[in-house]
Amino acid sequence: MNHQNEPRGTTRRSLLRASALTGVAAAFSGAGLGHAASAFAAGSGQAAGYTPANAFFNAHHAPIGAYATFTLGAPGANGGFGIEQKLPGTQSVFIGVRKDGVAKGLPFFDATLETGVTAYAQSAVTRDFRAASDSFVTADFSFTLYSPVRSVPDPTAPGPFADLLHGPLTGISTSGRHSIEDALLPAVFAEMVIDNQAGATAITAAFAVAGGNAQIMPIGIPGVAFGIDPFRTAIVTPDAGGLAFTAASMTAALEGATGAGPVGGIAFTVPAGVRKTVRFALCFHRAGAATTGRVTDYWYTRYYADISEVAYAATQGLRKRIASFAADDRLVDDSALSANQKFLLAQAIRSYYGNTAFLSEGVSTPWWMVLEGQYQYMNTFDLTVDQLFFELGMNPWTVKNELDNFVAHYSYQSGTEVAGGTGPGGISFTHDMGQWPAFSPDGASNYERTNVFGTFSFMTGEQLTNWILIAGVYAAQTGDLAWVQKNAALFPQALASLQNRDDPVASQRDGIESFNSTKTGTGEEITTYDSVGAGLEEAVGNTYLGGKDFSAYVILEGLLAATGRPDLAQQAAQQASRIAATLLAHVTAQGYITSNVYDGSSIAIIPVVEGLVYSYFAGRKDAVAANGPHARLIKALRTHLTTVLSTGLCVTADGGWKLDSQSDNTWLSKIFLNEFVGRQVLKLDIRASTDAADAASVGWLTNATSARLAFSDQIINGIAIGSEYYPRGVTAILWLQEPRA
Repeated sequence: MNHQNEPRGTTRRSLLRASALTGVAAAFSGAGLGHAASAFAAGSGQAAGYTPANAFFNAHHAPIGAYATFTLGAPGANGGFGIEQKLPGTQSVFIGVRKDGVAKGLPFFDATLETGVTAYAQSAVTRDFRAASDSFVTADFSFTLYSPVRSVPDPTAPGPFADLLHGPLTGISTSGRHSIEDALLPAVFAEMVIDNQAGATAITAAFAVAGGNAQIMPIGIPGVAFGIDPFRTAIVTPDAGGLAFTAASMTAALEGATGAGPVGGIAFTVPAGVRKTVRFALCFHRAGAATTGRVTDYWYTRYYADISEVAYAATQGLRKRIASFAADDRLVDDSALSANQKFLLAQAIRSYYGNTAFLSEGVSTPWWMVLEGQYQYMNTFDLTVDQLFFELGMNPWTVKNELDNFVAHYSYQSGTEVAGGTGPGGISFTHDMGQWPAFSPDGASNYERTNVFGTFSFMTGEQLTNWILIAGVYAAQTGDLAWVQKNAALFPQALASLQNRDDPVASQRDGIESFNSTKTGTGEEITTYDSVGAGLEEAVGNTYLGGKDFSAYVILEGLLAATGRPDLAQQAAQQASRIAATLLAHVTAQGYITSNVYDGSSIAIIPVVEGLVYSYFAGRKDAVAANGPHARLIKALRTHLTTVLSTGLCVTADGGWKLDSQSDNTWLSKIFLNEFVGRQVLKLDIRASTDAADAASVGWLTNATSARLAFSDQIINGIAIGSEYYPRGVTAILWLQEPRA
């Protein structure tokens, strides 16, 4: 159904009725509740499926495009509802039962405040964590959360993707076709099963959250809402027998002292001899303008005007909804990935969706936005280039939207700092579109600053390269020739700008970036690896960036040829050959390519090989083939990666991958990407090394320090230390492109 053209609320609100459900004392009174013999296996503390051994870690349970999450999984008050939140919340969540006069809950609440509730020991809970479902099982009940892993239809349809269930990359298959209204429903779901078939007396169960300013929802079914407009969340159930309550604390509710307070939830009674399943919708709504600088609201608000409308829609056909979400598990479950890979991919997908905001400027202008985790930068372009593969697999229109919005609003002109003054440069693109909730002015980012060395300087060369790489992969994977023709004038501009950053004099070019952007002032340009280490930070002379530039020139060769500029296509091909020759000239005696061709360093870095992935997916597998036109370079890169791994130069003590041999700062998303390049593009037999790296990555994410932060990208000495609550780990989707075992 599409309610876009009707007054907001007309249909749904006519079906909403006031409810007078108050108090939980009646549900939780009943002295001497009997102990039920349960059909559930007693928790062993062991993980199920591909859940890691340390099963108590936070994960997002997020709708798509709502920049909202219900985070759960780390012990204590370390999650709960969040809207536009850069880190996990601190809400207590009560999921449990009362029997034998004792209330017990999963260990996701503050036990020092909730003295009337006993937490299950972690050893008594089994977790089964998957891409779309997340179950916690005790001897008394099971509780499962469901969140989407699915495509969002093109909002501008009819268009090139109107009939696609999912994108063109192989190995990515979603559960089915969903309307945009349904795909963007700002809700996730839960199911609690209590088996009292062998019990002699009733059991009382409850699901409650200390969500703040809890209120009974007047919608005719049990429900509680939290917060004050414009930020609202809610728990509702259509299942009969539920009783909504609010209270100052869960302990107060258990003692019958219900009423105003931060805690709200739903309780229900399970009689003796009964197995009961209760389904919940966890709802989110953010009304009004969401951003400044450019006024936008959430796309979903055109379908759901308030939290009551979300709740009503979410509870219609709830059993069927949950079944469809459970089917979304197949993307990862049915793959041939290892258990560690499955966990890493599932956890990354969840954090990606928890960072998505699908916005509307005016009536119909879409902005697909991915926030940069704890930093909240908006569409950080050096994340977009890595999230590209996931987005192409799920909803390729989002890639087009990002490219077009960068061209229209976040491109700029920059010269180069050559000896004696300013040299020619050309077009580039900003690091980001702003920092939530403020869009930056056109042509400017929030991150980049003049006169800075290191972090927060400009990334002019890399962001130019990123636009080219995304454009080439998008065009090759979608066949969107109309988009290619529309942007034909940009390809010569991009080539000239990239060449000028090498050298404005053609005879002096070696393919590698040689000059800082005039945007840097007295500072120097950096790469996306701004904080990793000396081998990756500086852009000028950097071989990591040289590898990406190699693919950028390979891609430009094809784009320029396709748009009628064979002369410029030949120039691009020549530049790719120059980069190959330069990299080959900087192979060290040990067999690896040094990190910088100008500064005399001998630092070993893994990401020299990283840029090959873009040629591979842009229809130029020949350029990265062992018997192709750049065979010598590919052979050298094979030796490079083999060397830095086999010698331990780029391997941590626990088997993880170090991106820079001299730095303990490493990034998981980039490890995932470079693993794929090594195995699939360079055809190396490095499975033992990548398996060890994956095992280390799982340990890094789930240790006691890191586990609260869901997916964190930046790891230092095995601990998440930055880039927390982060979306870029979906580079792991590349693993589904590899042949099945």
